[in-house]
Amino acid sequence: MWAKLNDAEDTIEEIISNPKPMTVSGVQHPKALFKLWTDAERKDIGIVPVTISGTHLDKDYYIEEDEAYAISDDKASVVMTIGTKAGDQVLATVKSKQVSHAKKICNNILANTDWYIVRKAESSTAIPAKITALRTAARTVYAAAKSAINGAANVGALATINTTTAGATESISVDGTASGVVSTSNNTITKNGHGFVDDERIKYSDGQKDADNPIKGLISEQYYYIHSATTNTFKLSLTPSTFGDEAIISLTGVADAGDAHVFGSVGLLSIVNVWPHEDNLAYKL
Repeated sequence: MWAKLNDAEDTIEEIISNPKPMTVSGVQHPKALFKLWTDAERKDIGIVPVTISGTHLDKDYYIEEDEAYAISDDKASVVMTIGTKAGDQVLATVKSKQVSHAKKICNNILANTDWYIVRKAESSTAIPAKITALRTAARTVYAAAKSAINGAANVGALATINTTTAGATESISVDGTASGVVSTSNNTITKNGHGFVDDERIKYSDGQKDADNPIKGLISEQYYYIHSATTNTFKLSLTPSTFGDEAIISLTGVADAGDAHVFGSVGLLSIVNVWPHEDNLAYKL
């Protein structure tokens, strides 16, 4: 973005959002001047870049006032200040849109597996337990998402409901071969002060470049959810508690190799942003 200045009047003649041919002091310039010329060359004919002060508000929730433009003291740029919040979007309208979106996601999940229901009705073929669990989880998440959305007191609270929270710890590394780290009796991983919290999504990697040596019971490069976290230990589940079917994964043995098994945080996903899927191992046939 650029601005055309009027040096004589010390004013902004035009804000230029996209490159275009320009006529300056009777001279026609091709739009290539915005790509091929330097800032200094453009400044000589009164065209300077626009810089931005501040960040745009999320228009799903807030209404912005018009932006303000000001010429810098050295006239080498124009500063655009993002409009301050003029007001909130209508809360009921935003809630309605978000509930409708959640319902659409739920319906799409159910629609992809409806044929199992039809097959059951037409040929009495049993519906796989994992498919039933998937459909139940989808309805559970929708009910919880709808309740959370409708329970938001204002648009700020609604925005929070839709925000994934970063984990306190980006990642940890443990010795997957150590019985003091991997407990098969308690199904726990021990790492002092790991920082993970229940339902935080993490990605596990055995850290082996040329071999597959995961902690037994886990799959390398697989996503899991933190379960039963304490200060120094945690368990894992294929699904979060919001699905209503979380189950602790049984750790059946230490890894055959690797003293740098990594658990990396994806964050604590909000209720409206994490849904069951057929590819999740909890539901995959």
